[in-house]
Amino acid sequence: MRYGWLVVLLLMVGPVWASNDDGYAKVFIGTYDMFRDNQDTQYGVEAQFADGLTRYDFKPLVGLMRTREQSHYLYTGVSRTSFFAQSETGLAFTFSFGPGLYFYGDGDDTDLGHIFELRSSGGLLWEFADATRIGLHYSHLSNASITEVNPGSEMVTLTYELPF
Repeated sequence: MRYGWLVVLLLMVGPVWASNDDGYAKVFIGTYDMFRDNQDTQYGVEAQFADGLTRYDFKPLVGLMRTREQSHYLYTGVSRTSFFAQSETGLAFTFSFGPGLYFYGDGDDTDLGHIFELRSSGGLLWEFADATRIGLHYSHLSNASITEVNPGSEMVTLTYELPF
């Protein structure tokens, strides 16, 4: 796992084709704290904007995640989607990273130790002919040890994306 991010980096900037120029609105649902006994359902919305920020086509995004136990995470960041073939449909790898604000809901969710948290996410998605997408993503939420309390949380989500 130590070199897992190297693989992610190579997939992001390697010989794969960047996504189209559409922005996407996403809805998602999944499992929060997936490796703990106190698992919870999480769901939310995200917007990925069309304009890339660098020559590597990183696109800005904003999102809001909520759990059933009323914890909330408001975040922003950058995202890149890379297709495995030069086609208008097919399989793609997507990666995103960014900071956000975590509001602990005082329920059975894990208290992540700080209001400032970083989210990294990677996943696979399939783009259909009408440019809609469905995907499966793995995410990690952590405060990067800026406090002594840093339990982190892992999430698996199913996404549905609509172009705008």
